[in-house]
Amino acid sequence: MRQHVTDPEICIGCSACELACPLKAIKSILGRYCVDASICEGCGKCIEECPTGAADCFIEVGEAYSQEQQSEWTSLPQT
Repeated sequence: MRQHVTDPEICIGCSACELACPLKAIKSILGRYCVDASICEGCGKCIEECPTGAADCFIEVGEAYSQEQQSEWTSLPQT
């Protein structure tokens, strides 16, 4: 499965992705912007608004990472 996430190494914490998401699939947890895979429909509005490209990130996973798991990342997990 391909999961949409934000890259914590290039995210500047501006909240543009969270504000752009029409489904409210992105929220800030511990200062990290985390995408809820069960809500995100891949519309790309967050990618359009992200000034650094941090929201333009997709990783291959066996099982989706929760927003709580994503909030602990300092870099993307090795997949």
